Amino acid sequence: MPLGKELLDQYVDLQDEIKDLKRRINKIKAEIERLESEGTVLDSVKGSRKDGTIGSIRIEGFPVLCYDEKLSQLYRYKAQLEKAEQQAIKLVNEIEIYINSIEDCRMRRIIRYRFIDKLSWNQVADRLGGNNTEGSIKMAVSRFMEKV
Repeated sequence: MPLGKELLDQYVDLQDEIKDLKRRINKIKAEIERLESEGTVLDSVKGSRKDGTIGSIRIEGFPVLCYDEKLSQLYRYKAQLEKAEQQAIKLVNEIEIYINSIEDCRMRRIIRYRFIDKLSWNQVADRLGGNNTEGSIKMAVSRFMEKV
């Protein structure tokens, strides 16, 4: 099991991956909805007609291959998202165990706010109050991680 900063970094990266997968899912859903709402597509190709002449032939139909590929992508992304969300739940449990092992209650709060609640460094400083600044909070975490 990764410890400390590696565990927290892994969780942050996993959250970014989840966000990216959700963005991709929404994009594919929009593309599928567009295909469904547009229905058939029109195209023309050059070829032989029934009367034996060569020229443009109008083709109309639903883009089945494109639609099937979009559905396939959607299912893959949904499966990846489900796996990533399960990993995130597992990591949160590991992080909670790690955070609870930290003796300094101030540092526990900082790490919980920053990594579990996903607050910005500035928001963490505001939440702690006092004379805390974004820079002082970052430095405190950096020093803590170096010691650990």
